[in-house]
Amino acid sequence: MIGVFDSGVGGLTVVKHILKRFNSDIIYLGDTARLPYGTKSSSTVLKYSIQSAEFLVSRGVDAIVVACNTASSIAINTLREKFSIPVFGVIEPAAKKASSFNKVCVIGTESTVSSGAYPKKIKKYKESVEIEQRACPLFVPLVESGWIDDEVTYLVAKKYLEGLKCDALILGCTHYPLLKGVISSIAGSVELIDSGEALVELLEDDDVGELFFGSGQLECYTTDSKDKFSELGKLFLSKHFNGVKLTDL
Repeated sequence: MIGVFDSGVGGLTVVKHILKRFNSDIIYLGDTARLPYGTKSSSTVLKYSIQSAEFLVSRGVDAIVVACNTASSIAINTLREKFSIPVFGVIEPAAKKASSFNKVCVIGTESTVSSGAYPKKIKKYKESVEIEQRACPLFVPLVESGWIDDEVTYLVAKKYLEGLKCDALILGCTHYPLLKGVISSIAGSVELIDSGEALVELLEDDDVGELFFGSGQLECYTTDSKDKFSELGKLFLSKHFNGVKLTDL
């Protein structure tokens, strides 16, 4: 059983890739009552991440995937030290994939961008990569509101992304893959790097994917509205949700 957590439903984009490749048995926690993590202080994100991981461990998971880029950038090392099971983040896989390009742009939450996690990891693989970062804090609430194709979302994306010049663009938040169409229309013909997809590729390359194979059962928990989670979850996974459970961390 694999435990996956995110600040909201965005981590379901990672779940989608894991299910498609490994058909894993997954317990998913969306901490929707406290989203977004990206505008919180590092100490708060760390506290929330530990609480989320503790919840998943209490449910008997064999490994944890930190689907939140903000939590991955701030809390991944602490979680690996604190828990005895494997803990996987989404920063390292996307950074490794991006290192094959010469000019890379990173878009993410304010916390992810200010942490410098992506540039540090990318430079570890290839020092010569030119990197530009931009915070896009309104993307998460727009996605969580279901405004995927809305004119407002396009205008916000244009404000954030105009003038970007790169070979590859890291979608440094698990909500952002739902905005691929909008982002591509502004960024042009650049390679979009989806952290969830990159994670699955890395798991396959490192031969640790065996831990992830299962029967495809998905159990979801949220810290806020079950109905809202189900509504957005259908948007993210293209499937109906039944029996979403409410929990208090």
